[in-house]
Amino acid sequence: MLLRDVLKPAFSCTDAAGLSVGECVACARSTMVQIRGGWLRMLGAPDYRAYLAHHAANHSGSRPLSEREFVATYLERRYGGRGAGRCC
Repeated sequence: MLLRDVLKPAFSCTDAAGLSVGECVACARSTMVQIRGGWLRMLGAPDYRAYLAHHAANHSGSRPLSEREFVATYLERRYGGRGAGRCC
């Protein structure tokens, strides 16, 4: 049947994969984090969470930048210097 009852979900996590509600929520959260990261990369915006993961993996001996410092550094690199605010 093409039309389904709108009050009844098409499927649930337990029906589809045998997951508990908590596992289903964790899966949805993980998916949203991945979508957010992709969206930020598409826009060219800084992703502080990705920076923290990279820093922990590669620079464990030093203190990571705060989120405010990270964004300020990104903005300075992207728009700072001579001709800031111009596209060409």
